[in-house]
Formats: sequence, C-alpha cells, structure tokens
Amino acid sequence: MGALQGSLGYLRFLVTGEPASNAGASYERSISSRRFLPLTPAGEPLESAGWVPLEAPFDDERPVTRDLFLFGELIAVCYREDRYAIPRALIKREARKRLDKIVREEGKDPKSFGRAFLKAVEAAALAELKAKTIPRTRLCDVIWHTTRGELRVFGRGTLATERVASLVERTFQVRVELASYPARAFGLDLGSRAGGVLDRLAPGWLFPDAARGQDNAADEEAA
Repeated sequence: MGALQGSLGYLRFLVTGEPASNAGASYERSISSRRFLPLTPAGEPLESAGWVPLEAPFDDERPVTRDLFLFGELIAVCYREDRYAIPRALIKREARKRLDKIVREEGKDPKSFGRAFLKAVEAAALAELKAKTIPRTRLCDVIWHTTRGELRVFGRGTLATERVASLVERTFQVRVELASYPARAFGLDLGSRAGGVLDRLAPGWLFPDAARGQDNAADEEAA
C-alpha cells in the first residue's frame, strides 16, 4: 500500500534546499528526463528504474506532467523499478540446448564455436526466457512537502534509503537525510546553550559499547 491507500508504512526524510522558483516547468523537465523506461525482452538491460505518475504507475505511455505531480505545496511522484530475475544457471542451460541442437542438426564441430558466437547464442536464450517472464516490479510513492522541508517515502530498506533518496536528490537538486532523532534534534531552532548541550552528549546512554570504546581510546592517548 502506498500514499493513495493511506498506508502508514513510510520513512520520513529531511530536505535541505529550496524548491525551484518555477517548480511546474522545471520539475516537469527534470522528471521527464528520469522517466521510467519499460523493459523489453530483446533489450539488453535486466533492470530499469525511474519516475511514473502516482495515479497510474503502470501506464507506460502516460507522461508525468505537472498536473499529475504538483499540488500546491506538495509534490507527489512514484518511483518504479522493474527487474528480470532469471538465474544464471537457467540461461546457461538454455544456451547449451541451443548449441546441442546446432551440433545435432547442422553437424558443426563444437570446437569451431568462437566466443562471439557463444555470446550471441546465450543472448538469444536470454531473450527467449525474458519473453516468457514478467519482470518483478517494486513501487515507492514519494510525497515532498516543499514548505515544511519534509519528504515521505512509502517504502522500506535499501530501496527507500538509497535508491529513491538518490533519485530525489538528482531530480530536484536538494539534499535529503533520513529523519532520525539526532537529525531532527539538530534541525530544531535551538539556543546556543541547548545546542552546546546537544553537541556534547555522550553515547553512553544508548550505546554503552561505543562509550567504552571512546574511554579506552582516551586512556591510550593519555598513556
């Protein structure tokens, strides 16, 4: 479930940087240049990723125009990632079947097969397997509140924290950081005294092992 279904399974990021002055035109060009491109059995790539409309993530022909992603202070897009998951052993087995058929029907010597020919046979076997396989799809909704400087990514794991975050930074020319408790604390408008206290906090309360490691390092330096 994503943003449109009301799921609460999202990660919160802090955004550093100002939105573009002409967000509609500027972001429409930037999103379009990073539009998701569907995979084809005859194509070489085994993976494709990019932006798709939030309301129609599987409509490969529909462009991501400003009326589909810009809603006042909100920017809403969807990250889509398709991947063919075909085991290497299966590709080699199918390629071997093709080679055996060539030897059997055409009477060719297997020793005469060059590297380029073997790669071509393997590519043909892979294309046939891809034609029989549906790529695995992962979707990740992204909602950016431009005035609050907050980004919500409806996904988990490496997909959200690395792939989607990296694409957001390249697309919108901002910096995003996972809104952990330390990051949110340092983002507050603190006075100088409170900021100093926060900066001097030792890790001993939550990370006693790390604190002991710092104490040992200090003792070694003193010695």
